[in-house]
Amino acid sequence: MKKPEIIEKYWYSIDWDVKKLWALDLPVESFPMKELEWHMDVPVWPFEGKGYCITPREVLNDPEKYHIEYERTMKADTAFPIEIIRRDNCWMILDGIHRFLKTYKNDGTEINVRKVPEKYVVRLK
Repeated sequence: MKKPEIIEKYWYSIDWDVKKLWALDLPVESFPMKELEWHMDVPVWPFEGKGYCITPREVLNDPEKYHIEYERTMKADTAFPIEIIRRDNCWMILDGIHRFLKTYKNDGTEINVRKVPEKYVVRLK
């Protein structure tokens, strides 16, 4: 199955272990949601056996159709920061897309993040 180009470019060009990221002693800081808003249109979740085909924006626009991801979003604990990394002059979410979406849905303008230095990921491409 061919992955969307944006998924290949960003997420499949590096590798990381989320549990190791969580264990890092990184500062938590408030970060503007607008710098992460591009994630709203990235097909990050599977649907009906197809991988990487629904976006966070689609989940918000049709919570009944995409109820699995919507429920996961609503259960997300936004007390925990999301993990982001700088890639190609933009900030990319490594972990926490459901927390991001819940904050976005609730009209948040800031979100708590931990900025992961590139040395903690492995470049694949």
